[in-house]
Parts: sequence; C-alpha cells; structure tokens
Amino acid sequence: MKIKKGVLPTLLGILLLTACTNGPQSPTTDVDPRNKTALESGEPAELSIYLWSLSQQEFDYIAELAKAQFPNLTLKAVAPQTSGNSIDELLTLGTMPDIFVNRFSTDLKKRDLLVDLEDYIKKYHYDTNRLEPVTLELMKNDANGMVAGIPLDFAVNALHYNKDIFDKFGLPYPKDGMTWDEVYDLAKQLTRNENGTLYRGFSDRWMDTFFAQNPFGLSYLAPDEDKAAVNNEGWRKVAENWKRFYALPGLQFDAKTINKEEDRKVFQKGTSAMTVWAMNMQDWNFNWDVVSMPTYAEKEGIGAPASVRYLYITKSSKNKDVAFQFAAWLTHDEVQTALAKNKGFLTVLKNQEIQKAYRQNDEIYRGKHVSSFYFNKYPAVAAARKAGLVTIDAQSLFIKELEKAILQGTDLNTVMRSAEESINQAIQTEKSK
Repeated sequence: MKIKKGVLPTLLGILLLTACTNGPQSPTTDVDPRNKTALESGEPAELSIYLWSLSQQEFDYIAELAKAQFPNLTLKAVAPQTSGNSIDELLTLGTMPDIFVNRFSTDLKKRDLLVDLEDYIKKYHYDTNRLEPVTLELMKNDANGMVAGIPLDFAVNALHYNKDIFDKFGLPYPKDGMTWDEVYDLAKQLTRNENGTLYRGFSDRWMDTFFAQNPFGLSYLAPDEDKAAVNNEGWRKVAENWKRFYALPGLQFDAKTINKEEDRKVFQKGTSAMTVWAMNMQDWNFNWDVVSMPTYAEKEGIGAPASVRYLYITKSSKNKDVAFQFAAWLTHDEVQTALAKNKGFLTVLKNQEIQKAYRQNDEIYRGKHVSSFYFNKYPAVAAARKAGLVTIDAQSLFIKELEKAILQGTDLNTVMRSAEESINQAIQTEKSK
C-alpha cells in the first residue's frame, strides 16, 4: 500500500516511542498491569475482522498502523463478498470473526452475537466522555440499550457542485448554510437544454439524500407497533421537497433513469450542477468544490442524521479482551488523526483539532472546502423501535410507490396511502410466516 511520505513515519514514531516506554495506553490512563492482554505482553495474538463496511484498502492502512504499535498482532481480513463468508456460513464453520465493522448491529443482534462492553470499558478504564455523545446514543438505540461496539468514524455528506456549469451560466456558487429552498432555486435556473445537451440543476442517489437522511427523525415503521409510519405530514414534507427537483420543466424519466443509482451517475458525467452523494471523484473531468449539506428552513444548521461505523466484538470471539483493546486503540488521538488526514475518516472524538485534520492529505480533496463536512450539527437521535417488532425492507416498498409520483404523475397523497398499504401488507405477510 502506498503511503504518503512524511505523514505515516511521524505517527509511527510516536506510536513506537509509546510501545518502547510504557506500552500501549488506554485513551486516559495506563492499563492496569493485572489486566494486560497479549497486546501488552508481546505474546502472539490474532484478530479476524469482518469487512462489512470497511474496504480492503482501509483495512490495509489500519493494519499497517497496528503493526508498528503491536508487532505481535496479526490482523486477518474476512471479506463478506467471498464465497463461504456469509455470517451463517461462518457460524456453521465455527470461524466467526472477532470484530464486525458495520453501521448497524441488526445481523449480529438477531443471531445473539452482541456483547455488552460495559465490563471491558471499566476494566480497561476506557473514557467514553472523549467520544461524541451521539455515537453512543445511536449504538444503544440500535443494540437494545447496550454499548456493543466502539465507534470508528462518522459517514458525512455535503453538497458537491460543478463549478464549470455555474460559470457557464453565470450563477454564483453555492455556499455553506444554504437551505433546500435556496438549492432548489439554483437547480431551477440551471436545468435547461443548451445546444442539444440537457443540463440538470441537481441529481442524486435521491432515496438516501432526501429520505434516509432526513433530519426529522422519521422512520418508515412505527416505533411501538407493527405498522407503517409513512402516511403523515413529516414524510409528506420530505417527499414534496424531493419531488420538486424531479419535476422541473424539461426533465423526463423512465423506469431506468428514475432509479436512484442511475440518477447518481449523472453528476459524474459533467451535465449536472449539484449532488450530495458523491462517488468516483477520481473520474470527474470538471472543476468542482463542496459546501455543507442543505438544511430545511425549520431545521437551520441541522444536517443529516449521524451515521457511524462501529467495531462490534462478537460473542463467539475467543479474544474479546484483545479485540476490545485494539478497537479502543483505534480511537486514540494519534490514530484518529492519521485516519482523518489520510483516509477521510471523520473523527468520532470531540477533539476539534482532529476534525480539522479531515482529508488534509487526500489528493482528491486537496484545496477543497472540506470544513463543510462538519459545518452542520447532527439532529437528535430518534427513539429506538420497540424490540420484538417485525422488520421488513420498508424502504424498497416506499421507493416503488414514490417513483409513481414522477413516472405516472400520481399525487403524493395517493402515493403515501399506497405506500402505507403496501408496507402494512408486507408486515402481515412476515408475521404469518
């Protein structure tokens, strides 16, 4: 793996100095000698990590950092895409990894593989006060009140824009703190047919940007009973905001082009002025920059809900102590700084200096307005859904109905009712199994 010169050696020097003096430290205090694991004793140790939400490249970088701090530790990546590596297959074979990297505990929870880490937090004096509080709130909401993992980083989005299109049509660039109304006004002016080329003011992976990332704490399913929760004023507000961007004069969609993944690709082709869900930036052949995620007027300064990657330690792990200390080490200031600078991990720590290190050494974002990624605040964490209720893929059912508002011109009231009926029917089908 190629590491930028001058960055990694400095960090590794700090970590090696620590290793040569007092040994690995917890974020606030030295490890109690009575609680030393193989990480401190120098005995050979191995941890397997399931890369559900971690790329191989990210794993390789973490493994290189860890090797300098813990030369006795071997990290093994388990890729979920590989044949034989499904969770149930690993359970059957007795080869369940020690750590799962994911944003949700659902797959582990339904197989009774979660571990409450409170005892480990006390045992190793891990200071959770260093973490952004929302990371623990989300964790407990998702894991039936348990702290079942250590947060690794935030997933954050911002509004990317094509400067060339704004220059072509003589409009001012977007800026931090804009509302969806202001972004819509720009999109309306930029959606036009010029010399046979259709320019879009805005295109996106719309189901995620507008619906999954809504700041109102809305869910597709009721929090305390088995029924849909999509036919209400909150979702209607979000749907109306989305629909106006896709009903601008000159826009036409079919079953393929309305697909959220197809629509996401339009921006990278250079004919769309703005998008939130940015991917494949290395292939963009135009000038671009980034500003904060648009907000609703009644939620000024409040962006999308927090999305966190966690390191879940599995109940089946035979190395829980080592796994916990490794996961805790990944939240050390030095490690979080390196991950922020070199791999675009937005820190889960309260430390604002580490926030400012975000993407400093990322060549793709070099010179870009990256502070926009942490410009907004996170909304309050929505209440957890009551345990034991039926879980279905309500989002897919909602999408299917929403698309009719664009493809068939169906009014949103009808769409909302149809989505509610479809989700409720799916719930009853699931309950009857």
